[in-house]
Amino acid sequence: MTETDATKRPLEMPETFLPFLEKYRIYKLFKDMLRDLVINLPKDHLKHMKIFLGQHLHYSQDIDRVILLVSPELQIDKKRLVRDLIKAIGFIVITRRCIMDRYEKHDSYVPGCIPPEIMSEVTKMLTLKDPVPLTGWLMFDHPCSVREARCLQQDGVLPTVTLLLTRPPAAAPPVHDPRTPARSFFQQDIEGLKFVYKSTLKEVYIESEDDHEKISAKCCNAIRACAAGAQGPGQGLQAVGAPGVYRVILIGPRSSGRRTQGKMAAKHFGLVYLHFNDLYNEAKARKDDVGHKIRNVGVSVQLRAEIVRRRILQKDCIERGWVLIGYPATGTDFELLDLMHTPPNRIIFLNVTRKVSRNAAG
Repeated sequence: MTETDATKRPLEMPETFLPFLEKYRIYKLFKDMLRDLVINLPKDHLKHMKIFLGQHLHYSQDIDRVILLVSPELQIDKKRLVRDLIKAIGFIVITRRCIMDRYEKHDSYVPGCIPPEIMSEVTKMLTLKDPVPLTGWLMFDHPCSVREARCLQQDGVLPTVTLLLTRPPAAAPPVHDPRTPARSFFQQDIEGLKFVYKSTLKEVYIESEDDHEKISAKCCNAIRACAAGAQGPGQGLQAVGAPGVYRVILIGPRSSGRRTQGKMAAKHFGLVYLHFNDLYNEAKARKDDVGHKIRNVGVSVQLRAEIVRRRILQKDCIERGWVLIGYPATGTDFELLDLMHTPPNRIIFLNVTRKVSRNAAG
């Protein structure tokens, strides 16, 4: 692992430090601190970093920041649902009316003119006002448009989960008019907001027979599931006890779809896709000691492990995680891989019959 400091000197991270850094998530802590500094741009950086570390000591996982979207075809008492969520989770609600009241006291207030940029600025002020940063927040009627949502994202007002309450998908959904219907100022553009918040979106299917208590329980379970790392697209980096990044081994017979599944998993979770054949060819072409041994002596069990070890210790694999195919192939390979400083924490077996593999190969 190599980083670069302000003096342009390369810094080498000792391999023996990596298990400690991952166990206590120190590397991710500094990444989050840097991200927090870039978003908030504080005047006193040291004081801001001290406050950030103090909050990290008291909270082992991220504070819940929820945006609630309700599909127009659902007839739900949103205010009653929000009250139940407040009792169950304890965050503070930020409503559109509250934002409008604060906007009227803003220096740039113009009657009849509501710029999304100013609304976003006011919303950020509310999210940073004590005790909101410590308790979390919930928005159920704001933002209402894609532009408002984009302004919030640019100002760093980011949800940890976006709940979409909707009907279960039909087997053959009817064709809808693609044009967006006319909306009032207080109506939300559900389809546009789904696209903006797709990285944190979690759909909650509401059946016609579900009562209010069951709907509230589904929402609470969805929020807690996201806090536990089950938010769908993306990794559950905030989960207590879960791995900081995924290091995955895909094992299966030939023509079982390992390449396809590995590439899909890498794309879905943002991992580095590794295939041992590619690593071997790259190592063989290099003009170093490993390449010299491969070209002149041949490959051994220890040399195969060294090829993998060198690649998974590079910065992109440590930071993003990886999915590896084609290695290990024997029990000795497994033992050597497990003794590395960044061993796999997920092993997936593709249970495919020979008949299916032959049909896929043919």
